[in-house]
Amino acid sequence: MIIHFLTEKVSAFLRSRTTNTIERHRVIVYLLHSVLVVTVISLQFMGLGGSQEALPQTMSGIHLAMCLLSLSLYLTRRLTLSKAFSLVALVAQCTIAVRFFYFATVRPDHFLQLILINQITSLLAIFFLVLSFVRLTPFIVSAISVVSYGCVAAYLQEPSLWRLFGFFLFVQFFLCTLGELLRYNVMSVTKENTDLHHRETTLMRAVRLNKREIEAYLRMSSNDHPSPEDTDCLFSMLKPKSQRNLVNAVRLHLKKHLMDDCDLGHHFPCLTKSETDVCRLILAGKKRSEIGLLLDKTENNVDVTRNHIRKKLNVPTDQDLQKFLINLLIEKEYSKKEEINK
Repeated sequence: MIIHFLTEKVSAFLRSRTTNTIERHRVIVYLLHSVLVVTVISLQFMGLGGSQEALPQTMSGIHLAMCLLSLSLYLTRRLTLSKAFSLVALVAQCTIAVRFFYFATVRPDHFLQLILINQITSLLAIFFLVLSFVRLTPFIVSAISVVSYGCVAAYLQEPSLWRLFGFFLFVQFFLCTLGELLRYNVMSVTKENTDLHHRETTLMRAVRLNKREIEAYLRMSSNDHPSPEDTDCLFSMLKPKSQRNLVNAVRLHLKKHLMDDCDLGHHFPCLTKSETDVCRLILAGKKRSEIGLLLDKTENNVDVTRNHIRKKLNVPTDQDLQKFLINLLIEKEYSKKEEINK
């Protein structure tokens, strides 16, 4: 129960402070670093690790205070994450440099181990900075670390320290270079995603559709043999206005283009030539009087022909003849195209 509560609180905090996955990653790394610093230094103050002399303890106190100060400034939105992280990392490295020179001059028990532990601490700080994609600070921290460690190694003339100098120099240079490459690539991907989202939003506004509707159109258009369920699925994904627009667009297309190439005599072999001519004009939307003028028939003759067409094609009396002919013709044309494609 407590873990679930904390998870919800952390998720809510991340949503309030970030807008994408990269930013959430950076915040998590920074918070983990802060928790690690507070935990390790608190253990040192309790005598469970590290040097217990006054000066190293003071440096740890400064490091802890700066960590908490930077964290509070970040949480109150007075510092950005990069600035807060850079501030605590730079102060921490300066305190480590002071410890180096203290251990080199005072030489307490196990001072060589203490120097190596502090140098490894510098590596961890650089590692966290790299993970959070902070710019330039890893190079500055590395420079301070390498110079201070090299000076101490030269002063002490300890072969063991010199043997590890090259290792630390290589690892820190490698981490900094890798971090800069990662940061550049991540920023490039973020920019590409932002541009893609902008183009997607612009496209949605231009076509006045949402993602779900575009998905429905694409799915339907790629299906060569749509079933009634596919059609129902398409219309269920569309808003009522989009449904009306789609139906009206199909009707307009059929009215303007489909009838031009249709062989009505082939589709309706039961009709006479006169009845086929009347059908063509009905499909074109002509009224009874216009059909009579165009075919040199009286309106009564046109009505008789229409009745013959209804009987031969089994048109229900309560259904509009033009709509029935359009639907029947669509079905026949679609079947014809299916056969051709096969």
